[in-house]
Amino acid sequence: MLNLRLVRGPLDQRQNEQILKEYNQLTSSQIPMAEFLHWIQDSPDGPAWHAILETDEGEIAAHSCLIPLRLASLEKQITAAKSEYSFIREEFRARKIRGFENSTRLKNLTIIDELFRHCESAGWGPLLISTSSAVHRLYRSVRCYPVNFSVWECLLILRPWKAASTTPNLSRLQQLLLFLSGILQRVVWSIFSLFSHSKKSYPVDLADVPGEDAAAFFMDSDSRRWRYPEGQYEVLALDPEGLEHVIVKSGSGDKYLRVCQWRLASDRAASAVASRLIAMAPSQNALGVRWAVYGDEEAAEKLSRSLRQSGFLCVHRVRTVLIYSKEQEFLQAKSWSLTDAFFSFDP
Repeated sequence: MLNLRLVRGPLDQRQNEQILKEYNQLTSSQIPMAEFLHWIQDSPDGPAWHAILETDEGEIAAHSCLIPLRLASLEKQITAAKSEYSFIREEFRARKIRGFENSTRLKNLTIIDELFRHCESAGWGPLLISTSSAVHRLYRSVRCYPVNFSVWECLLILRPWKAASTTPNLSRLQQLLLFLSGILQRVVWSIFSLFSHSKKSYPVDLADVPGEDAAAFFMDSDSRRWRYPEGQYEVLALDPEGLEHVIVKSGSGDKYLRVCQWRLASDRAASAVASRLIAMAPSQNALGVRWAVYGDEEAAEKLSRSLRQSGFLCVHRVRTVLIYSKEQEFLQAKSWSLTDAFFSFDP
């Protein structure tokens, strides 16, 4: 028999080590402990709430947590949260949960339901999950509803062979197409760069930025400093006040230089930033530059068009997020202003 326990962090060292070890093994990840603790303990709104499924001896069989995120929405700030570090160990899937012996619900749904209900009663919400599309239908039973977000995935590949050989989940044909696209992009960019002139950039602090009509994360200075640890990210500003800027995650030998968040007012500004990013990428030995543009409104269309004109390959797709909320506005994609900063918490 397993016991379900809800607890607010910080957890003790033994529990943190168990959770991270199991999560890394089950997801083939290599998340370091310092990075893990930063996300689950150091949010400006306090540590995460954890749902822990464990044996009577204290061995952890399953885990999920909700990390609080400040959400700026219609000139007000509320505490939303993101589900992270969820797993169930295979050897415990057949065991019953004490207090839920007669339930036919899957264990992961029981864990999510109890955790989300508890955090909702504490005033948190909306609560968001980014997970495999294969389980989206199941989550409806615990009031987690799929919301589809339009996104343009824009890539400029500077190391075609490396990008094609290391990008996961590609067929041989897709690898070949990615390689050929990269070759073409390098040629196009080399010509484009002869005629482009990058604007001067200014150093800028991760300060508050003006709010938007749509719900957005990481708009206040405390959240931005937590989300973008020093040394891993760079802010490029096009004006001394930082009103037009992008925040980028540094690239590496097997990663793209990735745009996480931005505020740009014109196509010219987008082109200037693209020039600067592509100039930065080789110095980091990055695979190239990645910029995911969410939304189907005019601003998103203009930005993706500007990136295509700068030599990026832009592919349209839909990304689904499960959202738990009683407020209907949060169950509509048009109510949100999402960026890759919400999805990519990797080190």
